[in-house]
Amino acid sequence: MANYLVQVLPEKYIVITVIGPDRSQLIAEITSVIADFNYNIEDMDQVVMHNIFILSLLVNIAQDVANYERLRKKLQYRCQELGLEVNFYYAGEK
Repeated sequence: MANYLVQVLPEKYIVITVIGPDRSQLIAEITSVIADFNYNIEDMDQVVMHNIFILSLLVNIAQDVANYERLRKKLQYRCQELGLEVNFYYAGEK
């Protein structure tokens, strides 16, 4: 019987935080960029304080780590268009 080696990528995570003036459709605008890269959003927290929108996303990028830099640039550009500040943090493995 043949031996099969299965290479499993360790799960890699990034945390994305977005802050700025609140208005409708912001979550859709932001998450659609992430969806374009087929990354999985595994956890999300959103709050509005005194009309300031704050969003935190835990995103699994393991399936396509190579495209992370493209995602970062595209999301930075989109957030700039929306008047939002975005930050990225490497969270390593879960």
